[in-house]
Amino acid sequence: MAVDLTTGSYDKSGVFNKHNEAPKSTPKKSMEDNMVCLKNFQIIKVLKECLSTKSIVVEGRFAEDDKPAIIVIEKTPFDKRDISQLFTSDSRLELKFWNNIYGNYHVYPQTGFNGISVQVIHPATESDFLKFVEVPLVMINETKDLYESIVLPYFKVISEKSQDCTKNSSDEDKTLYKDSGESNSFVLLKDDLDKCLCTNTHFRAKAVVSQKDILSLRCLSAADIPFLIKLQKKCLEELSTKYEVPVSKIESYVPYPPTSFPLHVFFETVEKDSLIPVEKAHSLTTVISNLQLIPDYYQRITLTYSLPESDPLLKSINEHKTD
Repeated sequence: MAVDLTTGSYDKSGVFNKHNEAPKSTPKKSMEDNMVCLKNFQIIKVLKECLSTKSIVVEGRFAEDDKPAIIVIEKTPFDKRDISQLFTSDSRLELKFWNNIYGNYHVYPQTGFNGISVQVIHPATESDFLKFVEVPLVMINETKDLYESIVLPYFKVISEKSQDCTKNSSDEDKTLYKDSGESNSFVLLKDDLDKCLCTNTHFRAKAVVSQKDILSLRCLSAADIPFLIKLQKKCLEELSTKYEVPVSKIESYVPYPPTSFPLHVFFETVEKDSLIPVEKAHSLTTVISNLQLIPDYYQRITLTYSLPESDPLLKSINEHKTD
């Protein structure tokens, strides 16, 4: 006969509690639980701040964890459906100044109105940190000689690598229109930005030419004018119909230096919150006009643009200058 030697006592409800039972361990909080509470985050330094987007990026560590973390903090845009919540007695006003008919206030609305977006990257890798490092820019005056000796060979190498990486990929889900030209054709692809805080009607698309040897703006000549006119006309028509936006509100441009190959022509609504540097965006209409005036215009002129100090192309250009 087995004898239970467990000691204990009964509580008021009649439940027996063992005296020698091992105490239940408190479950350890997971890293996800730790991150939910921002008070467990210790800031090490500010990586980047931007007044235009009302955002700031900080590096730090969570309590009881030595892995680096990045937190992106950004004020969210207003939602016009909830804007009436601002005009209630719950909103506290602090007068900054008053001048005749103009009043300036700081308003502290009720909790939950126009919150703050927080993106957590943990553990953050070196490539994650590089995204938020502000690299100084350098202006480049690309002459005909510089293009032919350094930039064009560089484009060819990058183009071959990018074609190897994308030959097995498919953009069928992004395709808006396919041109079936005999000598040269193009495909129009949806290219919306991952994060855009501009108008609800904003969109961006890109037309990618099929002719692999047209790497950039520099490769265009008067012989390409009919193709460029057709591309612009058809893409504007397709986008205007699909997004119900007048053609007059869509801009078309060719970026230089290019970031992808072969030639890409971008189409985007004129109302947007981020602007491409003026020296890097060449209006397609202006490109066509220049080629009508001078057939080899883009083979002859000097193109000016900026490059980050860490850009591999800038390294090649600097090596050429020292030779």
